[in-house]
Amino acid sequence: MISYKLGNIEKDTRVDFQNIKQKYRENPLPILRELVGAGEIHGSDYVVLNPRRNDRHRGSFRIKISTGGFYDFATGDKGGSIIDLAAFVYNCGVVEAAAKLGDFLGKGYSYKSMSYVTHSTISQSSTKNHINQKFVWEKSVVLNHPYLRRKGISIGNARVNLYKGKANLVIPLTDRVPEKYDSLEIKGLQFIGEVGQKRFMGPIKGLMHVSSGYERSREVIVISEGYATARSIAESTDFLVLAAMSSINMKNVTEKIAEQFPNTEIIIAADNDEAGKKAVIEARRAISKIKQCRAVYPTPEFNDFNDMYQAIGADGLGEFFSRLDTRMAHFDI
Repeated sequence: MISYKLGNIEKDTRVDFQNIKQKYRENPLPILRELVGAGEIHGSDYVVLNPRRNDRHRGSFRIKISTGGFYDFATGDKGGSIIDLAAFVYNCGVVEAAAKLGDFLGKGYSYKSMSYVTHSTISQSSTKNHINQKFVWEKSVVLNHPYLRRKGISIGNARVNLYKGKANLVIPLTDRVPEKYDSLEIKGLQFIGEVGQKRFMGPIKGLMHVSSGYERSREVIVISEGYATARSIAESTDFLVLAAMSSINMKNVTEKIAEQFPNTEIIIAADNDEAGKKAVIEARRAISKIKQCRAVYPTPEFNDFNDMYQAIGADGLGEFFSRLDTRMAHFDI
């Protein structure tokens, strides 16, 4: 029996080091974020500022995600496990560090107490697919990701999940724009790997991703194709922006939005290719009896709005969208 003291609370308990390490391996990212704050995933490492010194730039302090072992190339600080990392962060011995981790893990590392938020109203369908979606989403956290860095965008309403040692963006899909964040019902997920490989959990027909703030005005809704394109527009404008996730799903999403928001203006932000143009035609035809929608394309030198965003920045893309009516060559009425 090991006695240890946490603050003013005296406890007697048996500290199970192996169980703590195993619990860590089951879901490392939320634990790392709680211990050392938001970081970036570089390969198999979690890269973050050293919490024990005035570290201004990420790079020297690296944590091996699989074990929690760490090394600071600038100072030589190091440890071989998540318990060593906790001892370093808390500036205490390994027994006390393990006890603190044990308390933390024993409470299920309550999402309410952590520095990120999960959706509380994920669809409670009894199907295995939806149960898996909930499980994956609740084990995902807000972090930077190689795909985000390559596209020059922030994570928005997505999360990051670790699967078989690889970090994937986890993008929640729904069939209806919620009034606010807490009322989102997740009906599907898209995963984007570190080099951009994409896959879906469940069918995506009629599903969309809300890429902007959930509570933005519904006066105008912009629908684009992919996650990165939608995030680029969301970061550059005040519109409510949706991602249809593929050109062939554009028609289905446009129909859903026209039905949910009959008085809203719909703008399709299409890619500069044949698939994008075809998607616009099909979407317009699908809702022609209800309303008209307009389409906007990037300037000819860009394939999509993320390419344009990376070239001219958020201010430039925001200016482009603010002057749509005067850019007739790129705005299809």
